[in-house]
Amino acid sequence: MRVTSETDLIALGVIVLDGIALPADYDPPPTPDPGGDRTPARRLYRAIGIDPTRYRPSSEALARRIAKGGDLPRINALVDHANFCSVSLMLPFGGYDLAKVAGDVVLRIGRPGERYEGIGKPDVSLDGRYVLADDEGPFGNPTSDSFRTRITPETTRALITIFAPAGDPIERLAFVADRLTAAVGGTATTEIVA
Repeated sequence: MRVTSETDLIALGVIVLDGIALPADYDPPPTPDPGGDRTPARRLYRAIGIDPTRYRPSSEALARRIAKGGDLPRINALVDHANFCSVSLMLPFGGYDLAKVAGDVVLRIGRPGERYEGIGKPDVSLDGRYVLADDEGPFGNPTSDSFRTRITPETTRALITIFAPAGDPIERLAFVADRLTAAVGGTATTEIVA
């Protein structure tokens, strides 16, 4: 699988995890500090004309939940640790089961009428938004991932993406890869697609 980009507005951190095993019993990550700098994720949205206070990056939605006294949602070890890293870096992440991704992946801007069923959201509009797409169509964006490619306890290969503004070096990519493999095992390869 290859990941490419059709837009120069974004730097995409890519982590491919192979040979992972999501444990049924695990200690959830600690609650991260929700007070990080929201500017980079908001800049990412403003670059394509989206109001980030109306359509929040996933990192900001998670941080707001924590700031209101809630915890990170408990889904599974991989998703929980990716959410921890997302709030820690204050950048939106995506998580996808590679067995459900068809062919190569391209990051592009959503076309008129494009939509998908999101996780917990029946209808996610993608028109004019950042989109990850494969041979079957869109499956991810910085606000909500698709139900089709969601990570489940059976996932053994995963694609984790970090959405950042163009020029952002995503310096902590190795930290994220190390944190995720510590939680679910396997090996990680990383790259930045810009």
